[in-house]
Amino acid sequence: MLVRLRSVVGIVLIGGAAAGCANSDEIKARFNGRWGPDPAIQAASFATEAQNQSLVLNYLGRSAGLIASDGTPFRPLLPADYAEIAQWGFNIGRQDCEIYMDNLFRLSREKGRNDNILAAASTAAAAIVTGTTTSQKPLSILAAVFGLSIALNDAIFQSYLFTQAPGLVAKKVSDLQEVFRNSVVSGQVKITSAASAYYAVQSYYHICLPHSIEGVMLQSIANANPVTPLGSGGTNFIAGGAGSTPTTAIRTPELQ
Repeated sequence: MLVRLRSVVGIVLIGGAAAGCANSDEIKARFNGRWGPDPAIQAASFATEAQNQSLVLNYLGRSAGLIASDGTPFRPLLPADYAEIAQWGFNIGRQDCEIYMDNLFRLSREKGRNDNILAAASTAAAAIVTGTTTSQKPLSILAAVFGLSIALNDAIFQSYLFTQAPGLVAKKVSDLQEVFRNSVVSGQVKITSAASAYYAVQSYYHICLPHSIEGVMLQSIANANPVTPLGSGGTNFIAGGAGSTPTTAIRTPELQ
């Protein structure tokens, strides 16, 4: 029975490890970009990125009903048209971000479920072995196997931005996105050209990137101010200091 249990746990561990691995293209991209971008713009990569940005704007313009299927505008585009194109980009970005937030929530629940199952299986297996043998060796092996499986499960799932609760992450990201979008609607961020429209959409996407979310969370902690609660002589720390509001976590420059 002990051999069977070890085999089952081994299969679970291998499956979990495989789920956390990246494909070859992703690994290659990470390896090539480990030192950041090239210090000088490369013509080949520049042309590729510029074409990609033009295609993105073209698709958004077609969705907004401003550009024909062949890429020709129905009329000369006005600054307000570029703002409308950016709004379509925000809609797509919000949808992609919602999918990401939903995945984070599900992964968080799956992590907790797996830990509970493995802990229960470890307890049950130990009880069975204790009732069928007086040797301590099987118990030590079981403890090591299940301990490793729980640690590996945590290591895999915690790599997906689990330093904060997924619900808190989703709320913070939603607030930041609303602030940024409202700054465009109110005219605080001006979009008057294709370049500024793309920059606005890219900045909106940046809000939902894992490293951006982590930076916002860490900034909220760093900006926490010590306060003395009413009726207490002690000092506590709360998040709410200068710079912890959503508006400071995003850039809202004049986009020309």
